[in-house]
Amino acid sequence: MLKKLLLAASGSCLLLAANAPLVMAQERAETLKVGLWGDQFYSKDATEKAQRTSQTIESMNAHKLNFTMYAGDTKNGSSECSDKAIGDDIISVYNRLDMPTLYTLGDNEWTDCHRTSNGAYDPLERLSFLRKTFFNKATTQGKNPIAVERQGELGKAYSENSRFVASNVEFVALAVTGSNNNLVVTEKQCTKKSKRSAEDCAAASDEYKARNAKNIEWLKESFAKAKQDQLAGIAIIIQADIFFPFELSDGGYEDDFMKSLDDKNGFTDFFNTLISETQSYDGQVVLINGDSHFFKMDKPMYNPNGQLTANFTRVQVFGEEDNSWIEMTVNPASETVFTFSPVMLN
Repeated sequence: MLKKLLLAASGSCLLLAANAPLVMAQERAETLKVGLWGDQFYSKDATEKAQRTSQTIESMNAHKLNFTMYAGDTKNGSSECSDKAIGDDIISVYNRLDMPTLYTLGDNEWTDCHRTSNGAYDPLERLSFLRKTFFNKATTQGKNPIAVERQGELGKAYSENSRFVASNVEFVALAVTGSNNNLVVTEKQCTKKSKRSAEDCAAASDEYKARNAKNIEWLKESFAKAKQDQLAGIAIIIQADIFFPFELSDGGYEDDFMKSLDDKNGFTDFFNTLISETQSYDGQVVLINGDSHFFKMDKPMYNPNGQLTANFTRVQVFGEEDNSWIEMTVNPASETVFTFSPVMLN
């Protein structure tokens, strides 16, 4: 269990996790072990899903992690978005872990709940339910939670945006989800697999615009804190694979991906802000995402001179039928700060 975890609050006040000892300056270089996972619990077979869940939990507990970071999607995209499926069932999973979990929301538990196969729920109502259920306290998920700072009033709008500082590194959760971040710009996006009305889709886009502004605000504030406090790195977790479906090699980054960042792309503001903040920060930055269900580690950001942005790394977690996970080692005294090792499960 992480005993030396702290949350930097306003001014110089430090809020510590419950029962955590006072954090001393010499402890800022403590090495952490963090589990990265997401897009789990997908099997339609209840027995198989339970077996996979238990296997992942047992593996993480055996590795004696300090905490985990979950990149959204707590069910598959074709099952019902009931209170139990996206609420109680997931709480019980997090409570079986010995360590706390920083959870960011995915599209399967709210954005896509308008689909008829999902029960034709109102996604905005599901988002409100999730906020009340998971983000009504200033702590992470799990039976051994730790303190976090939340952007919005507890249990209400934007309370899902979270952050804390541990061992001279900042860990940030942002509500950036798949399905174009809930921005609806075409009739197909509005009505595919759904009975949504034009009014419903306009409401979705309005929700995106308001949340997008708060996301950008949270991202900028997080970098400002990291720069002011001279933190060694920032680990940012979102759900969406913002680079999908582009092949980034051989000119794909500049010619295809960057040109897709227009006003119809729900990730444009996020990535443009991430570029400017990362390239003006001396520490290491890692972006953790789910969504595409394929383990990947790359460096998909370039400087204006065409060279890779050396201090930026993206890690995409396993998912869907593969319940493997990634162990991230955080060593603020090392040059790279973050290193990654996939933990393969059969």
